Amino acid sequence: MLSLGVVSPVNDVIYHTEVTNFERVEQVKSPPEEGIYIHGLSLDGAAWSRQEGNMVESAPKTMFSPLPVLYVTGNERRAEEKSKKEQFGNVGGYECPVYKYACRTDRYFIFYANLKCTEDKPPNHWCLRGSALLCNTQ
Repeated sequence: MLSLGVVSPVNDVIYHTEVTNFERVEQVKSPPEEGIYIHGLSLDGAAWSRQEGNMVESAPKTMFSPLPVLYVTGNERRAEEKSKKEQFGNVGGYECPVYKYACRTDRYFIFYANLKCTEDKPPNHWCLRGSALLCNTQ
């Protein structure tokens, strides 16, 4: 009998996301060892500060703001909870919904991406704003 080690049930595996420092897909030279890089996502109702590395208010009269390349992989639920505390601190990250289109329905929902926010604008602020990531802005 072949043993591959301890395998977590599928229900215990959740997404782990990190916004990278890659502004354009051309800067990515090789794929990650595990997971994928996603490019072309746009923030609706917020913007991403490359200098601060967190969510900020979008510029006036700007509907969509580009997000740098996003790294997505799987992680065990318990390990992800520890990772979130290290990555986001006490404030926690904003569980930003990712949609295929601007029409935000369950039909076009893909997954949640955790984005870093600050203490003066905690996750609830972005939730009330209706901030989301979109694959296609048309």
